[in-house]
Amino acid sequence: MRALIATLACAAALNAVSLDAQNACPCIPVTHLWTVKTCADWTCASTELAVANGDPQVIAVPVALTDTRWLVLRRMASGAATDSGDDSFRVEQFDHSSDATARFAVIDRDHQPMLFTVPDGRMLVISLKEPELRRRAMPHQ
Repeated sequence: MRALIATLACAAALNAVSLDAQNACPCIPVTHLWTVKTCADWTCASTELAVANGDPQVIAVPVALTDTRWLVLRRMASGAATDSGDDSFRVEQFDHSSDATARFAVIDRDHQPMLFTVPDGRMLVISLKEPELRRRAMPHQ
């Protein structure tokens, strides 16, 4: 009888230890950020999509400016890449639409701001780093 009680006590103790081991997670939560890359044409953008191999976290968006540029948005784990700073667009991400729309509202129209909702539920505000120069209409001669 004592052997049975000792065995049950040991089993209960081992079960409690294994439950604690499953609950203890030394994990560091992974945060993600969105990056933007400007492509001069659809060929570049479609190549980026092909390299992504169907990843739903890579999106190509045409830019309605005076040329045929495309933006390629890519979601990455923080620390997996750095912004080289040479792209003409910047991306800002927000968890709440109120924050994103407030930011969108204060960006000057010369910076061509755009507001996006992306698959992970965040809101992105994308804009030119430097204002686009407007061309003046030439008077008729």
